[in-house]
Amino acid sequence: MKKIRMASPLYILRDQCEQNLAAVLKRLAELGFEGIEFLGFFGHSAQEVREMLRENGLAALGNHVPFRELTEDAEGVLSFHQAVGCSYLTVSELPLEDFTAVSAEIDSLAQKAAGKGIKLLYHNHDQELLEKTGGKENLAYILDGTKPESLSFEPDLGWMEIGGGSCAEYLTKYADRCPVIHLKDYYASDNGKLGRVREFLPARGTAEQGFFEFRPTGYGVLNLPKLMPLCLRCSPEWFVIDHDLAYERDSFEDLKLSLDYARGLLAMQP
Repeated sequence: MKKIRMASPLYILRDQCEQNLAAVLKRLAELGFEGIEFLGFFGHSAQEVREMLRENGLAALGNHVPFRELTEDAEGVLSFHQAVGCSYLTVSELPLEDFTAVSAEIDSLAQKAAGKGIKLLYHNHDQELLEKTGGKENLAYILDGTKPESLSFEPDLGWMEIGGGSCAEYLTKYADRCPVIHLKDYYASDNGKLGRVREFLPARGTAEQGFFEFRPTGYGVLNLPKLMPLCLRCSPEWFVIDHDLAYERDSFEDLKLSLDYARGLLAMQP
């Protein structure tokens, strides 16, 4: 089986990163992570971030950048991420109006990114499953309206299920397009009660909202043992161990639980 590397997102650690990014990266390396998915660079230069990563033996998986920001200064944004050492750049906030023109712009951006050794990704949340355009879930609308060679898919399994989508269907249909997969987990007593989860975050859900909360990977209701063979058929390069909120728990301890579970589950695959 192809080796899949494990990355930590910085979203769950964003407050700690604001205070001391270097200390956060050191701790994540000590926990056993191999890479980092950034959420901005917290005021540091590309050279400073690259050196922090080098000191801790970590790879820069990528970062999240809004579509408009990327189009306004493609050369500057891409050059910064190339200097950091990012392999991927996740394009967020894609406008769905005049999507033919947006798709053409993505083609152009993808060519520029490829010249710097970077691939573009699209990462879903729940709204792309809750909302539709032209009779399609917005996630399918975006993926079907862009070229696989221009925009790869970074499925977030937890958000997909929270939004009412089928992880199995998306992992199967876009199996050749998923170099990075988020193994987000969560708990809900009844997914039919969730509504729009981000309207009540960072609080947990009430009884009327299915008692929703994020959980470390493997400790929620996402059926990862069933989904793992489908993930592996995608031949991903990275798994991102991701659950957004630890509430009153320690975020680093939660990430360690998630990392250990994901590695244990991988070890049991044929």
